[in-house]
Amino acid sequence: MALIRLTGHLICASAAERQAVLSHLPAHIAATVREPGCLFFDIAQTADPMVWSVSEGFATQADFDAHQARAAVSPWAAATRAIKRVYEMGATEPEIAPETDADIAPIDRLTRAAFGGPDEAELIAQLRTQGDLALSLVARLGRSVLGHVAFSPLAAPMKAWALAPVSVRTACRRQGIGAALIRAGLETARAQGVEAVLVLGDPAYYGRFGFSAKAAQALRTPYDGPYLQALSLSGTARLPAGDITYPPAFAAL
Repeated sequence: MALIRLTGHLICASAAERQAVLSHLPAHIAATVREPGCLFFDIAQTADPMVWSVSEGFATQADFDAHQARAAVSPWAAATRAIKRVYEMGATEPEIAPETDADIAPIDRLTRAAFGGPDEAELIAQLRTQGDLALSLVARLGRSVLGHVAFSPLAAPMKAWALAPVSVRTACRRQGIGAALIRAGLETARAQGVEAVLVLGDPAYYGRFGFSAKAAQALRTPYDGPYLQALSLSGTARLPAGDITYPPAFAAL
């Protein structure tokens, strides 16, 4: 992953420099957060009125470089060029963690944007409301939610979960965030004694995690077909035959 994180301080040496920050900062923030690769951009005054804390996140090095190039010829740069900056910057990885209450609204926005509509977001909301969200993981950088994956319990001949949906912020795709979420979810499922996970999706993508249509052949679900895949977490090659019932929220899709 090539996410970019910058933290540090903007330190004014005079009242004139402080006034330059106060005058130009709102427009600078507004222009930056409109950049497609900007994940978050926080500049806040500390207890010292001459010092601002800075926390920035960008999807890639190229996005950060584009931001730097744009900002370098902006009124903000012209007005604050002489102000001292003490920054640390580098590539980083997102935190993978269970959702919190603060993540619910960002998950909803992320899912709607990723799928271009409300269905998958409403599925997650219904699973949560109905007590059928067995595991909900987010990939987070700073205050920004970059990705999400949901798992829900299945009625099956073994302890089984469904994996769906998984989504990643557009600017952060092809960086392994979705894969990291899925692997973390599968590790948690295995630790909780889940014996099998089912998914409906691209066989080429989910095959890299060990899912296969062959493993799902003995199972009967409403979604039977080549895109239904299963993964055994119990160490057995063959899953028990039988009917699979999904949580009621899936029926609305």
